[in-house]
Formats: sequence, C-alpha cells, structure tokens
Amino acid sequence: MILNSLVLENIRSYSHEEVEFPRGITLFEGDIGSGKSTILMAIEFALFGLGSQKGESLLAKKADDGYAILEFTVDDQKYEIKRALKRRSTGVNQDPKNSYIKTNDQKEPLSPSELKQRILQILKFNEPGNPNSVSRIFRYAVYTPQEEMKKVLGDTKTRLETIRRAFGIEDYAIAAANARDIAASIKLQVARFEERFSNTAQLEDENKASENLVVEINAKISQLDKERNGLEAKNILVDKRSKQLQKQNLEKVKLEGIKDKLEEKIEDDESSTESTEIDIDDAKEEVDELKEKLTELSKIKKPTVKTVVEIEKEIVKFQKINDELVKSEGIVSELSSIISKLSKVSGKNKKEMQKETTSKEKILENTLQTFEQSEKEVESLKKQKTKYETNIENVQANISKFAKLGAQCPVCKQKITTEHLKELEGEKKTKLDKLNAELKKIVDSFFETKKQHTKLSKEIEKLESEILENQQMIPQIEEFEEKSAKFAQIEAKIKELQIQNKIPKEKFEYESDEPVEYLSALKDALVEYENSLAMTVETEKNHEKTLKSISKYQTDLKSLEVNITKNKKEIQSIEKQLKSFADIDDEIRSTDKEFKENNEKITKVYALSASSKQNLKNEQEKISINKEKIAESQKWKIEHDKFSEYFEWLTVFFIPIISQIEKQVLLSILQSFNETYHRWYSILVEDPTKESSIDEDFTPIVRQDGYDQEIGYLSGGEKTSIALAYRLTLNSLMRKETESLKSNLLILDEPTDGFSKNQLGKIREVLDELKSQQIVLVSHEKELEAYVDNIFQISKEDGISKISRMG
Repeated sequence: MILNSLVLENIRSYSHEEVEFPRGITLFEGDIGSGKSTILMAIEFALFGLGSQKGESLLAKKADDGYAILEFTVDDQKYEIKRALKRRSTGVNQDPKNSYIKTNDQKEPLSPSELKQRILQILKFNEPGNPNSVSRIFRYAVYTPQEEMKKVLGDTKTRLETIRRAFGIEDYAIAAANARDIAASIKLQVARFEERFSNTAQLEDENKASENLVVEINAKISQLDKERNGLEAKNILVDKRSKQLQKQNLEKVKLEGIKDKLEEKIEDDESSTESTEIDIDDAKEEVDELKEKLTELSKIKKPTVKTVVEIEKEIVKFQKINDELVKSEGIVSELSSIISKLSKVSGKNKKEMQKETTSKEKILENTLQTFEQSEKEVESLKKQKTKYETNIENVQANISKFAKLGAQCPVCKQKITTEHLKELEGEKKTKLDKLNAELKKIVDSFFETKKQHTKLSKEIEKLESEILENQQMIPQIEEFEEKSAKFAQIEAKIKELQIQNKIPKEKFEYESDEPVEYLSALKDALVEYENSLAMTVETEKNHEKTLKSISKYQTDLKSLEVNITKNKKEIQSIEKQLKSFADIDDEIRSTDKEFKENNEKITKVYALSASSKQNLKNEQEKISINKEKIAESQKWKIEHDKFSEYFEWLTVFFIPIISQIEKQVLLSILQSFNETYHRWYSILVEDPTKESSIDEDFTPIVRQDGYDQEIGYLSGGEKTSIALAYRLTLNSLMRKETESLKSNLLILDEPTDGFSKNQLGKIREVLDELKSQQIVLVSHEKELEAYVDNIFQISKEDGISKISRMG
C-alpha cells in the first residue's frame, strides 16, 4: 500500500490543504500543536471512518461541513476515497450522501459502513467491518497514534487478538471458541434430557399409589350415596308438615291483616272525631263573628237620596266649572298685563287719531310741493349767479386789456389812444357796476330762497315723524280697545262661574265647602253604604251556611262514634281466633330448621361424592398420563446417552487438539517474532546490561543482570525504543503475511519521543534497515531532517494550519 495524496477541508485546524506523498522517507515537522498528527488522523479517517473517535474531534469548530480525500495504490491499482462530516443539531456525523470510492475513474457512492467493508477487502485485512471499531492491524502494523504508542506494551488481550488476525491463525481460536459454545449448548441439552427421564422411578411409584387410591375412593362413593338417599326420604316428610303449617300461617296473617286495618280505621275515626269537634268549635266562633259583623253593618246609614251616577255627573259638571274658572283667571291675568303695557294710549280715540293723521298727510303733501318748487328756484338762482359771475370776469378781463396803450381795440380793431381808452373804460365800468348790482339781487334772493328751503325740509321731517307716530299708535289703540272689551267680558264670566260653583248642602256633613271635594266624599260614603248592603246579604248567607255546617258536623260525629264501637267489637273477636295460632311460628321455625339442616347434610354429601368422583377421575387420568410420561422418559434416555457422547468428544478430544495446534503455530511465529524484535531492540538500545525478548503472550520482557524489570519503571526513551522495536517487528512480519502491505508502508507518530541524542543518531540505521518504499514520520525533532528524503513544514497562523514542502 502506497499513499499518493491527501485533501483536507475543514478538518481540525486545517481550512483547505492538499499534500502529495512522495516515495521514500517523508518527515512532517512542526511545533507541538501545529497540526502534524491531524494529517495521520485524517488518513485513518479516510480509510476506516470515525471508528471510536467522535466527529466533533475532527470537524473544525466553526465549520458545518468538512471532508478528507485520500488517493492510494494497492497492487498497482489506484484508489480514491472520500469521507465527509456534517454538523447537525444532534452532533457531528459522517455524511452518507457525500462518501464514495473511485476506481479507474469510476466513482461509486457508498455509505460509510459499506466504504469500510470495501477498504478492508482491498487491503485484505482479516477484520470485522464494524463502523464503530478501529482497524487493529492498521493501528499496530502501519500507524499507531502518538498517545497510544506505549499502550502496545500493556494491552495483552488486544495484542494477542491482533497477532492472531494479522498472521491468519485466529481461525483456531474461533474454531475452539465455537466448539466450546457448541459443547456448552450440548451440555445444557444433556442436562435437559436428564431432567426429562430422571423421574421415571418416581412416576412408577405414583402409578401404584394411584391404583390403590382408586379402590378406596369407589368404596367411599358407595357409602355417601346410601347416606344421601336416607336424608332425602326424611326431608319429604318434613316438607309435607311444613306446607300444612304454612297454610295455617296464611290464615293467621290474614286475620292479623284484618285486625290491623280495623285498628287503622278506629285510629282514623278517632282522628276524624277530634277534627270534627274542632270544626264545630270553629264554626260556632264564626257564627258569633258573623253576628257581630251584621250589627256593625246595620249602623251604616244612607248619606243622600242621589245615586252614584248622579253624583259623578255633578262632579264632572263642577270640575268643568273649576277648569273654566282657572282658565278665565289666567286669561284675565294675561289681559291685565297687556292693558298695563298699552296704558299710554288710554283715553285716545281711534277716529280722531285717523282724522288728525289724514290732515297732516295733506299738509305734508302741500309742503313737499312747495319744497320741490323752492328747490327749483334755488337751482335757477344758482345758474343765474354763475352766469353773472362769468360776465363780470369777462368785463374785468377786457378792462385789463384796455390798460395797455397802443394795443388794438377789440371792438373797432383800431389802435387805442388815451381818449379812446378813457371812453372804453367808462363804458365797461358802467356795465360792470350794473352787473354787480344785478348779481347782488340774485345772491340775496338765492340766500333767502335757500333759508326758506331749509325751513320747509325741517317741517317735512316733523310732519313725517308725527304721521309715523300716529300710524304706529292706531294699532295699539285698536289692541287696547279690543283687550279692554275682552277683559270686561271675562270678568263678567268669572262672576257668573263663581255663582254657579256653589251647591246646596245635604244632611251629609264634610269639612270642605269645595263642591268637587264635597261630592267626592259624598260619593265615597254612598259607595260604602251600598257595599255594606251587599256585605250584609253575604254575611247573612255565611251565617246560615255555618249553622248548617254545625248541624252536619254533629251528625258526622255521632256516625263516627258508632263505627268506633263496632270495629272494637270485631277486633275482640279476631284476637280470640289468633290465640289458637300462638305456637305456629315456633313450629314453622323448627320445621324449616330441620329441613335446612337435612339439605345442608345432603349438599355436603353431594359435595363429598362429587369431590370423590373428581378425585377418582383425577387419579385415573394421572395413571394414564404417568404411563405416557414413562414411555416418553425412555425416549429422552436414549437422546441423553447420544448427546453425552458428543459432549465428551468435543471437550476431551477436539478442543484440546485445536488449542495445541494454535499454540504450536504461535510458538513458530513467536520464534521469528523474537528474532526480529531482538534485532530492532539491539539497534535502538545499546545498554549491554539490559536485554529484551518476547514471552509466550507476545509481551516484551526486559532483563537486567539476570532479573526481570517492570517496563513501567523504564525511562521515556527506553519505553519508546521498546514500543518502536515492537511495532517495527510487527510491520516486518505482517508485510510478509499481508499482500497489501508488501510495499512496506509505515507511519510513525513521534517515534523518537524521549530519545537521547545518541538514540536519535540510530534512527537512520533503523530507517535504512526497514527498506520500505514509503515511510511517513511525524515529529517535532529537527535532528531527523538529516535522515529523511522529503521534508514538509507545518505551521499555524491565527489558528489555521498550513503545509509547505521544504525539500
């Protein structure tokens, strides 16, 4: 077997690494904890699965998936295998969907357990395919983890099993173990057979005893039948007497029943008598009460000759009058308030007011006409004033023009002279004076007219105000006259209603004079009187009825007394008849007891007889069964003798011979093993005072000066040397026996742990002596670099391991 390459993905401290394994001696070196042993663990995981390891120990802590892919060669055939890990909520396990083996570029998906079976077949390892177990041949012959190297020295049982498997001699042990299992089963079967026929003599004795018992039981059954017949004959006579007594007892019970009924009747009649006497007393008391009530009712007198209907009509009439009075008084109060508010128009006449208003309206109309005419005159004077003012301005302008000498005359168009100027100025001034005089007249007239106009305006406003006031007052005068008339009318009605709201009093007296209250009280008194008449009639009827009830109660009382006397006489007659049956209960009890006792005896006899018959049947069946058992026991005796011979042959002959053959084969292997071990030991350990050999259990023995020495007391380097020598011996011998190991693959994990410098110098000699095509060393010892062909440096940065080839 040769390793070609390894791919790691999320395996422990490796994120992703690929490594090619060269031929020759290869060293993986690095500091402690850098990840050297992880490479070897990954190789074993790829080949054989987790085994006894937990998935958590291989998968990187922060990863959910990881895998290892290993390529190797066996018998010139290349193989590639892949195993994957997956983190789930339940833990880390192998991923069955992501494992395979590739042969000749043909990929075959296999489950983890199927993949291990295939690898064991390829490597020709004679081991079980349990997925939870490690490969012991691989662990002892090819690779042992660093922490388990020294365990080789102490694990005797595992070591022997491994040697048996490695050298193909475990078949002897298996055959012997199987033979022992078969012998144990045969021995158990022999014991079972012996149990099945060991009681033959006992069965024969039991049969003889059962036959004697059958004779005794038959005699007992005959005696019991005779006793039972005598008891049954006796019970027939007892039963006959019992029936006679039962007949007499029925007659007695009948008489007692009649007596009980009569006593109940007497008791009921006496109770009825007491009840009737109480009823009579109650009725007499009721008669007295009714008489007293009639006396009281006779005292109620009729208050009026009127009927209830007539009184009710009068009540309705006076209620209407009261309602009218209340309503009228309310209206009077309301009218009084309104009239008070209109008191300012009191004493004024509507027609005179209307006449005055019409007169003022005519004056207003004339004044308005005068006002309009005055307004026109003012406007005309205003225009005339404006006209004269304009003419005056024109004349004044012309005069100003004449003042300039040499100017052209605006009239004759001639040049103005001094004489001419004076003449013109005189004319214009005369005209101007005339115009000013006319303007003064117009202005005076304008102001006079304006003054008159203002006076007319004030007169118009006054007239309009007076007319409006008169117009507003006329409706108030109308309302005042209307409300005053209505007020007088309602007051007259109230006086009339007050006269009507009085009634003549009768002999019935009442504290209030108010008609409705008086009539209501009168009505109540009349109703009470009429009710007393009805109650008097009813009371007289009840009085008569109660007197009749008293008479009936007295008649019933006499009848009850007669019945009581009669029933007591009948009871005396029945008691005389019952005296003749005084002892019948004792006779019945005695007869029943005798009959019951006889029946119990008969039942016991029947039970004893049935039990005896069952015992007879049981003994007869027992005899039959025992005869069958005796015949069966004789058959098992024959089987017992045959299996005893098988057991003796296996235990006395076969198993000892197999063990002897295995021992001889192991001794033959031991001799070769001892020679090879001694050679490796002598190379690794140069202490002439110590020598080491292998005992019959393939355990390393160390002697010093002729005395055996405990390996546990040796130095660390000596222990490592012995363990290495032992493993090299295993590898040397097993590669001869195992075809897949002929290529001499050897993996050593920290093989020099505890070695001295002198021992380290021997490692080259050991490696050369191995003559293996491929040796993989894992160590932190720098000195080993001088003894190997290939060097890989393993380093760790930020928790991630890296592999780099150094040479």
